[in-house]
Amino acid sequence: MRLLNSKVVLACAFASSFGLLSAATSSIGVAMSEGSILINNSMSAGNATVFEGSTIETQSAFSQVRLNGGAQLRLASDSRGMVFTDHVNLERGTARIAGYSANASGLNIRADGSASATISMRDQGVVQIAALTGSVHVFNAAGINVANLLPGRALDLQPQDAGASAASSLTGCAVRSGGNTFFTDDTSNVTAQLRGSNVRAGRHVQITGAPVPNATPASPATQVFNVTSVKDVSGACKPGAGGAAAAGGAAAGGAAAGVGISTAAIAGIAVAGAAAVAVGAAAGAGAFSTSTPSVSSGRSGAFN
Repeated sequence: MRLLNSKVVLACAFASSFGLLSAATSSIGVAMSEGSILINNSMSAGNATVFEGSTIETQSAFSQVRLNGGAQLRLASDSRGMVFTDHVNLERGTARIAGYSANASGLNIRADGSASATISMRDQGVVQIAALTGSVHVFNAAGINVANLLPGRALDLQPQDAGASAASSLTGCAVRSGGNTFFTDDTSNVTAQLRGSNVRAGRHVQITGAPVPNATPASPATQVFNVTSVKDVSGACKPGAGGAAAAGGAAAGGAAAGVGISTAAIAGIAVAGAAAVAVGAAAGAGAFSTSTPSVSSGRSGAFN
């Protein structure tokens, strides 16, 4: 009887171990390339199965990864990333994501649903992000929203040494709604609910301060911002500027109109406008597997 019980225990242990092993080694998608790619430092030609945490490194050709959940990732030539079910950790080069997320230099870039974007790692820690379809949202390591991109917009973001404790600086127009003051930055398209110094609605100003940790903002703001100083930069706002914040946070008046030529600093991230995106063939989410658009300046990376 004791021997029988021991066999039962061993059988159960084996079944449990086999189940864990199967779960750990189940594929999350497939990588396809017209050239050779490295999967976990092993050379592979053509198609290769991708597992949770697989490292993909491209050489002279791009690689397209189709994930089991429907999200898609494309790594340009000479790029490297660690792939997971819901995101890629981009280590080098350029990636294009659709319905997926990417981490790069401490930034989290989210292209949810039908949205798509390209992310390129540049010199001196600069990450260039271009929204192709849908709205793309960027967060720092602390989860603070530091940029929102509409289709056809591109930004250069660079984490600063001072981190989230550094002073933030936004430029735009304030609006009053429901007893709150909202401010949408021209460059980053981030909308904040303001506290602190009084900011007059209808004036185009630069405000300095910092996000308030763990504060819950009123909609449509994504953060609460404590203002320490205000500087007038260009007089009265144009009609409708900032109106989107009052209406529910679609596109900021300035950013939607293509202002985006100034710079911003938000929670330790420097944000600067970049070249417009040639959306072209990527007008629909289904165009992911055809020609890949790039930033018109040619700085977004080469997809062959």
